[in-house]
Amino acid sequence: MYVDAKKFDYSRFNYPDADRLLERDKEAACIAYKKWMADSVAAIVERQWEIDDIGAVEQTGDFIKLLKEAEFTYALGAYTSVISLVGVCAEDLCRFFANSAGHDLDALKQYRRIDKLVSLKLIPKAVGDQLHKVRELRNDCLHYNAAFKQKDEAALRADALAALNAIKAVYGQILGVIDYRNTDASTTFAMINAITEEASSKGQTAESALARTRNVFAAAFGFDLSMNSARPVYSTSMFTVLGVDSEIDPPEIDLRDMVSGMIVCVDLIASEVEEIERLGIEEGDLVSASLMSIPNELETTGLWRLTGPIRLLSK
Repeated sequence: MYVDAKKFDYSRFNYPDADRLLERDKEAACIAYKKWMADSVAAIVERQWEIDDIGAVEQTGDFIKLLKEAEFTYALGAYTSVISLVGVCAEDLCRFFANSAGHDLDALKQYRRIDKLVSLKLIPKAVGDQLHKVRELRNDCLHYNAAFKQKDEAALRADALAALNAIKAVYGQILGVIDYRNTDASTTFAMINAITEEASSKGQTAESALARTRNVFAAAFGFDLSMNSARPVYSTSMFTVLGVDSEIDPPEIDLRDMVSGMIVCVDLIASEVEEIERLGIEEGDLVSASLMSIPNELETTGLWRLTGPIRLLSK
């Protein structure tokens, strides 16, 4: 039985405060979803950890939207949706790759498109075989045949994960994953900017962006941004001022350590802002300061505070 009754029909009742009651019902639904999320978040994260990371690929197309949606959907446990999304993603990836190589294969069915890519030697047969497996699984899903209907949740989960990891591997193989071992600083910071921009545009948390940045730094430079300790971190040094912003909440000053080159963002209180303004400290100045940061959940230093007066050394 399918009972579709998520919303109360207030049009059938002559309630004078129907608008208030509607908002009450929505708030109750919010509470229910929060409880479900709290109960499910550990399983969501475990499923997220099952998905392979492939690194960074510079070339992207519209198929990336489908790929990211499939990853999120797998984490939520909607396996049939994952299979459908991955199948469509694979088709768009093949069209994008063919067009990038100067071949218009848009009019072909996916199985012919894959075979054509192999015959043109644009992809090896092993990659073609992976794409065919994704295509066949997607066709079974969309046609919803008897064999597909008989699959239990464990089988669907295995199929969804295999399809998702397969299309990610194919994407990295045919378009080229950045070699972290040979990347330069500008490429690394371009990746970090991409992480920051995505987090901002998608409404993601600063913590999630920091986690991804930490992973990139470790892969590129062999350096773990985590202190792997919850103890406060202290630093006293000379810094170049990169900028002062007293208009945001909280106000902050951005500094680059003259010794390590590390950039830190220091939150300021009102009296510290007043002192910086009194000293006339601005971008490009050389200052000395003592700083402290309490590591966050990942035990990385995120937010810094001054532990003493900041001193202007030169302009």
